[in-house]
Amino acid sequence: MKTTVIVPVYNRPDALRLAVRSLLERADQADLDILIVDDGSTDQTPSVAAGLAQSTTNVRVVPRENGGVAAARNTGLLNLLAETQIVTFLDSDDLIAANRFAPDLAVLCDNPDIEITYGDMVGTDQIDPETLCPTEGAIARRMTSIHLSCALMRRSLVDRIGLFDTDLKQAEDTDYLLRIFESGTKFAQTETICHYYLRHPGNMTKKLDEAKKSFALALMKSIQRRKADPSRKLNKPSFNIDFPAELL
Repeated sequence: MKTTVIVPVYNRPDALRLAVRSLLERADQADLDILIVDDGSTDQTPSVAAGLAQSTTNVRVVPRENGGVAAARNTGLLNLLAETQIVTFLDSDDLIAANRFAPDLAVLCDNPDIEITYGDMVGTDQIDPETLCPTEGAIARRMTSIHLSCALMRRSLVDRIGLFDTDLKQAEDTDYLLRIFESGTKFAQTETICHYYLRHPGNMTKKLDEAKKSFALALMKSIQRRKADPSRKLNKPSFNIDFPAELL
């Protein structure tokens, strides 16, 4: 199944190289289409992205004017290949884990009624650029978090759910996943470690006050949708979003 991984990026050339490399090293598990959406980068990111696309047919680049991560993800969704059957996302500062695709794609292949698989991630503060895994002695916590990279979604599902809410500057991923899990979507929660979520000073979620407000707004939007339409019921994976204090 053709699997498109949407990678939005803004001014992160070195991180982008590692993120794409982590995907290419898993290309034996899936028919990958790596779609880099350059959100108006002003540094070396456009040339790095172009070089990655020139080096392999697995990588495409779509440039756009800077508009934020939600708009960049929407650009990715609007540029899916006709043959794309599965969609997921990877932030440019994160890395795909070693056995991310094979087990969850098998679940989707064997269960046509399941629209999305949802696995775990590992939050960490250090990544070894050689192994693409947390370094020895790094803080590393496995969790079932609210994160797009934990999901493999059928094309039919993303077509039904639509685009990201660009009014949300953060927690647009939370809003998107809540829209999925309150719409009667049949899912499979798996034991797969999907990706490594690298915590660093540049994380948007390091702005804790803004992150909390955006998360609360996403939850409020979900409550409002379900209040307006009582047939909408929130049936979701067992999220565990508590980060260790050292990673906040």
